[in-house]
Amino acid sequence: MNNVKRWFLIGMLIVASLGCPVIGHAQSLDYTALKYGTSQTSMAGKYFVHPAKVKVAQNAYQVTMEIKTAKHLNKWPVRVLKIAGQTPQNVQKSRDSAGNYLLFYTFTTAHLNRDVTAKLAINVLGVYKATHKLTLAFQTVNMPALSQAKASTRRQTPTTPTTAAKQTQSSTIKASSQKPTSKKQAASASATTASPASSSNSRSAMSSSVASQEADTADQVPKQRTNWMSLLGGSLAIVIVVIGGSWWYFGRH
Repeated sequence: MNNVKRWFLIGMLIVASLGCPVIGHAQSLDYTALKYGTSQTSMAGKYFVHPAKVKVAQNAYQVTMEIKTAKHLNKWPVRVLKIAGQTPQNVQKSRDSAGNYLLFYTFTTAHLNRDVTAKLAINVLGVYKATHKLTLAFQTVNMPALSQAKASTRRQTPTTPTTAAKQTQSSTIKASSQKPTSKKQAASASATTASPASSSNSRSAMSSSVASQEADTADQVPKQRTNWMSLLGGSLAIVIVVIGGSWWYFGRH
């Protein structure tokens, strides 16, 4: 029974350790301060304390750094305005036993294997005042791994192009299916619009042909009547001449 309890406790400890492998455990990681955009060492690098403290939390690196300046330079003459595109977090100021000024700050990034850009404000009273950018290059040898972040990135990488391709294909199919419909509708609309015009044209053509036929008939009827009247008039004139000549001839004899 005691062996069962012991193995049960061991299993619980293993599960708990697997559930939070690196979170909360700070690891030392060295770095180099370089002139911005170059591989040359920056003069402001002498203010940075090495190494930095790095721990993994929520699939990102939380980096804690320290700046140390001598007490004769002024109170905290070096300030961090921006680092890794963000305002430094958890800024704390203190002094050591020798009276030097200490500045602690933290920043978060998921890409510590790349160069980190920092923007500093330096104000040495009566001596120097300026704003500078510099590059922080961290060593990757002892860098803790973001296993969960890498796994999520791998899961997302293949799905994103596929989803985009499916959306592109669906939009293309919809567009292709809509284009013929619009063409058919346009053709039917043009046919519908053309049909009344053609019917009206045919009706006007028929009416004009009927009118022309009626005009021809009206023109032809008087001509026929005129011919018959002239024939009748000529025949009557001949009959009258014949009768009158006969009457005159027989009247004298």
